[in-house]
Amino acid sequence: METQDVYLVGGPLDKSLMDAVEEPLLEVAADGLIHRYIITNTRHSAEGRELPVYQFDGTVSPDGGLPGAENPQNRLASPLADEMRGSGTAATS
Repeated sequence: METQDVYLVGGPLDKSLMDAVEEPLLEVAADGLIHRYIITNTRHSAEGRELPVYQFDGTVSPDGGLPGAENPQNRLASPLADEMRGSGTAATS
């Protein structure tokens, strides 16, 4: 799959450009956590190009959840979290 620059809005990577495959959900591993970004219908002008904008949607821990914040057993699946835990499942981003 071909990658292109995308523009991230919000969260720890606010106003960053990132080379990624354009998909509905982008998961970025940083500082031992997974930061999730969701594609929007908005475009951002940068370096003479119109880039897809991804909005920050939250942070999850690769072990399944943050203690006290959620029940790790009931969390939504995260392909990147599965890969970081070593299950062998391919990441989507």
